[in-house]
Amino acid sequence: MSPSAKSEKKHFRELSDRCYEIEMSEALEYLYGHFQKWKNKEITIWELNELIHQHHDGTARSLYSFYERINDPKAAVAKGISKGILKIEDVPEESRRSLERLVEYFKNNQ
Repeated sequence: MSPSAKSEKKHFRELSDRCYEIEMSEALEYLYGHFQKWKNKEITIWELNELIHQHHDGTARSLYSFYERINDPKAAVAKGISKGILKIEDVPEESRRSLERLVEYFKNNQ
């Protein structure tokens, strides 16, 4: 693998990690809001417990599967661009063309 290919791969991995972190942060912010509702006695502990369960078995598992199990940083970056998490300018210019089809795929399948 050439040095520039290694550098590109590393950059895609870093961008993929950033997307994962942002998506998980958003999901946890949502859950955190429900913890506050519970503390304010707006929902029961059982409702909060169900939301935690849904987060773990739904959102967290889905994000883990996409970002860790599939382990395709280019796809993750394309998804991030399609969702507005990243900008195309975050990707080196010479790599942008290879993402076009993937970005379109994720835009059409969200």
